Amino acid sequence: MPPQCYRCQEFYHHSRLCNRAPKCLKCSGSHLTADCKKSTKSPAKCANCGGPHPANFSGCPSNPVNRKQQKKQPNKNIWTEKAKERAQKSTPLQQKPSYAAAVAKNTPSKINTSDAKSIMQQMALMMTQ
Repeated sequence: MPPQCYRCQEFYHHSRLCNRAPKCLKCSGSHLTADCKKSTKSPAKCANCGGPHPANFSGCPSNPVNRKQQKKQPNKNIWTEKAKERAQKSTPLQQKPSYAAAVAKNTPSKINTSDAKSIMQQMALMMTQ
């Protein structure tokens, strides 16, 4: 049985270090058990679960020993989840056209032959000087 506080009836701490409001072991009232005026004939009321037993009853469902062990969920990788969200939100990539499609659409540009001739003439002059 885990340690139980005599002051507040909670588990896993000691009454010397407890600064919580007191709860009665027998009637779950907001007073210390030593100050309880409950008769022995009236039924007890658990301060932890509200059941018809004293708070230190070993079969209490609030007792950590009696709680079913819950399976731990595996840790989630937040980075993977963020990446999935980002991938779903992003717009799908546009498919690039094939080389054949790109070449078929392009028309040959008109080359200005007069500019090319003038450049060649200027280069010829520079070489002869």
